[in-house]
Amino acid sequence: MLTQDTIQALARRLYEARKSRTQLRHFSQEQPGMTLQDGYAIQSEWVKLEIADGRTIRGRKIGLTSRAMQLSSQIDEPDYAPLMDDMFFETGSDIPMERFIAPRVEVELAFVLGRALKDPAPPCSTSCGRPIT
Repeated sequence: MLTQDTIQALARRLYEARKSRTQLRHFSQEQPGMTLQDGYAIQSEWVKLEIADGRTIRGRKIGLTSRAMQLSSQIDEPDYAPLMDDMFFETGSDIPMERFIAPRVEVELAFVLGRALKDPAPPCSTSCGRPIT
């Protein structure tokens, strides 16, 4: 597990790299003891920096949903992240290529939800596989 100071320093590096469009090496290469929880802690600190800079969370993404991509990334579950408001472009608008390090196109399936998802079924005992809340 990383210290809070290290987490904040790495989040700051991520924030600065996004602003300067500078590619970073994977933090886990320089922090061999880094855990998945550390990665999400860094992400959380990065989001705080973005929000302090006037950004808002406009959506969320889930990545590495295929087993093949998980194996290539040496993880065993999908990852997730917030999408900030400046990551969206209006339909038909020009996409400023200078905002990217190595622009590419990847086809993604996306949904725009009209309201928050809610679980329609009430909780039951653990025998049905649903958590008791």
